[in-house]
Amino acid sequence: MEERYKVLIVDDEEPARDLLLSYAKKMTQLEVVAVESNALDAKRRIDQGGVDILLTDIQMDDLTGIDLVKTLKHQPVTIFTTAYSEYALEGYELDVIDYLVKPISFQRFCRAIDKAIELIQFTKETPAENTEETKTTTAPKRSDFFFVKTNRKMVKVKYDEILFVESFGEYVKLHTENDVLLALQTTGFMEEMLPTEDFFRIHRSCIVNINRIEEVEGNMVKIEQHKLTISKRMRDSFISALAAKGII
Repeated sequence: MEERYKVLIVDDEEPARDLLLSYAKKMTQLEVVAVESNALDAKRRIDQGGVDILLTDIQMDDLTGIDLVKTLKHQPVTIFTTAYSEYALEGYELDVIDYLVKPISFQRFCRAIDKAIELIQFTKETPAENTEETKTTTAPKRSDFFFVKTNRKMVKVKYDEILFVESFGEYVKLHTENDVLLALQTTGFMEEMLPTEDFFRIHRSCIVNINRIEEVEGNMVKIEQHKLTISKRMRDSFISALAAKGII
């Protein structure tokens, strides 16, 4: 029998709630347990347990979606829905798995849900006892590789094959030339692991391999087909890092 994931929808606008509900009903792996019009009611429902995925608007009366997430003791895998793309960076800093900019297409909704389910499944498959073990697995920086624990096995990763590293809830995704590895690490830990002369943290949730950058335009970096955001706080030091490498 197909596993089903319990979804809570929060938005203060009825048309937005109805749209998300209609999308969720089209996906057989989802079960909508509640639809709320404000964050306070949503918080009470989440505190009762039984919510796997939270779909919440950001700008709401009384308590915003961002404030809601900050108050939760046990945060479900969260997807922000918003009319304002400038909230994306703050969302990632709150371990939000994705953000959907209104108007939301069904295709984009499906992509976000797939990411959420992927994280939930990986969390269930990863033994709880490996928290310290996986966070302290290291190799000497003088080598050209390190090992990372993913899906209950140790995988060798070469530094020069990494394109970038991004936060993925309580995990990180290592995007390499040929694969995407999901590992129980933090971006802070990865920042310490990776050679500082070749890797730079362009915002709280993303570390890029400077040698793999193809374009820098405004606050965006392009690496292969990926476009990544540079935070305003990090932009000047990032440009200095590129200059130090002789790239610009």
